[in-house]
Amino acid sequence: MTIEKPIYLQKIKQDNMSVILQQIWEHEGISRVELVTLTKLTSGTVTNLTQELIQLGLIREFATSSSAIGRKRVKLKYNTDQFMIIGIDISRTSYELILTDLAGQVINSVEGNTIGIHQPEKILDLIAPLIQNMITYASSKGMPVIGLGVSIPGPIDRKSGQLLTPPNFPGWENFPITSTLEKRFGLRVFIEDDARASALAERWYGLGRNVQNSLFITMGMGIGGGVISRGELVEGANGLYGQVGHITLIPNGLLCACGNRGCWETVGSIPGILRRWSVGDSIDDFFHAVHQEDPHAVQCLKDTLSDLESALTTLFNTYDPEIIVLGGRLYPYLAMYMDDIRSHVKDRIYSFVRDRLRIENATFGSSQNAKGAVALVFERLLTAPLQMLTTDNAKEK
Repeated sequence: MTIEKPIYLQKIKQDNMSVILQQIWEHEGISRVELVTLTKLTSGTVTNLTQELIQLGLIREFATSSSAIGRKRVKLKYNTDQFMIIGIDISRTSYELILTDLAGQVINSVEGNTIGIHQPEKILDLIAPLIQNMITYASSKGMPVIGLGVSIPGPIDRKSGQLLTPPNFPGWENFPITSTLEKRFGLRVFIEDDARASALAERWYGLGRNVQNSLFITMGMGIGGGVISRGELVEGANGLYGQVGHITLIPNGLLCACGNRGCWETVGSIPGILRRWSVGDSIDDFFHAVHQEDPHAVQCLKDTLSDLESALTTLFNTYDPEIIVLGGRLYPYLAMYMDDIRSHVKDRIYSFVRDRLRIENATFGSSQNAKGAVALVFERLLTAPLQMLTTDNAKEK
């Protein structure tokens, strides 16, 4: 099949723009001369493309002093006063919306609960006016919203824009959330599994900004993960790459919702811990019992931490990340044990990498998923700026 030359050239142009944009993001405040060196593009190409990106409003010039007296150097950085992004996190019991600039700085946020609401349309009806208020506010500031990112429990089909069979999320199976939101708001919509969205939050705005290989793990009502390899989120053949909660820790253990037995999620998630404890109904009750030195609760915690250390060791040997980031609703309860967890994991991996591996807590706390939803849009902007910003390809702002 022959590709039409204009389309082929347009793709080359956009790919080169993407390379430039990623270098500007990584080295905030960079000259065109430095870009030529880093990207291996010609000086003419860098000059032409950066000028077009300036005209699109995505980057801007600024002057800095040089060593020569009175001489100024022109550098490039992102223009954070031109566009806004909306991040939407829909969980099993709540929602959070954030409005940010391109740098991920939160300008406005709102959250609420959805307990007892199991119909997707009713949840969207609940948050739609809040989204519209953010769109209206952004327009009033002359900074139109360029896209909506959605973080939601998976698994999902990103191509069709719908959820597949998310466990414990009644009513959402096969719901076309992408097309529904696009029709309502006339904006580009991008969706991702909440764990992988959280990995993107770290990749572009957090601990992974200058890291090429990282692993994000979220622990809460379930256990999920997102793998960044060579700077990109890895999906796998069926969109299941990074399903870390479903590695087998207990051979012939409990049946998991995924169909496997003895998954980490069956013992290491909040429901798994409470099932193992079999005394109380909440994770607060469990850790209260731990702090009261209840023998059964203390033993359950020891088993939980041992499973966590085994899982982290396995995942390090599987993915070889530079950094493992831990987050989710369960993490704050485990934070006080992290020094021991790090030490035990490092004792169980190759000696020559012990000093290289970092195990850290997530950057954005309870807003990690919503920040990841913003990162979805930002990443698309970096990889396909012409599609996102030009009149011919972009949706009406």
